Amino acid sequence: MKNPFKNTIFLFGITKYNKLPEDLGTEILLSGRSNAGKSSALNALTQNKKLARISKTPGRTTEINFFQVEDDFKLLDLPGYGFAKSGQSRRKDWGPLLGEYFEKRESLKAVVVFMDIRHPLKEIDLEMIDLCKEFEVPFILVLAKADKVSRSIALKTQQEVQKQTDALDVIATSNLKNTGFDKLSKVLLRYRDDQAIVS
Repeated sequence: MKNPFKNTIFLFGITKYNKLPEDLGTEILLSGRSNAGKSSALNALTQNKKLARISKTPGRTTEINFFQVEDDFKLLDLPGYGFAKSGQSRRKDWGPLLGEYFEKRESLKAVVVFMDIRHPLKEIDLEMIDLCKEFEVPFILVLAKADKVSRSIALKTQQEVQKQTDALDVIATSNLKNTGFDKLSKVLLRYRDDQAIVS
């Protein structure tokens, strides 16, 4: 089966809401702590090791990077956060861009929250999940680096994360073993096709 994400390309980075392209089609936001495996997962999903830069040093930019899968289907990559909560104390970290994006963007169909399976549901992850719930945006939880734990622990962690968050989708992935990406692909395409069930 052909990988529908195979021809994904980088478009541009955005730092201000008024620089966003026309509000059409489907946009899925990719979020996660620095080094949670987000960039590696994006590269694995698209089968392009050079698409997203992988760094051991957390980025300081607050850009949203646009990747085009199809004309009306884009993945938007957030830098490893520090900026997720709508509370006043964090506005200085993430600025108005993300808040405006959640409030106004009709194209936003879902948010993927990437977490290291060994350290899921840190405070900053919960803040992003709360932000999704606040604006009624469906969220997909991805437990990356599943090869770092046993299958039984991976399954148990998935179950615990689902129970704590009421997430519709909790997916374990491993870049090393190339597992979980078929399922992630199907879930993302479900949102593209507007067949999603709101979390």
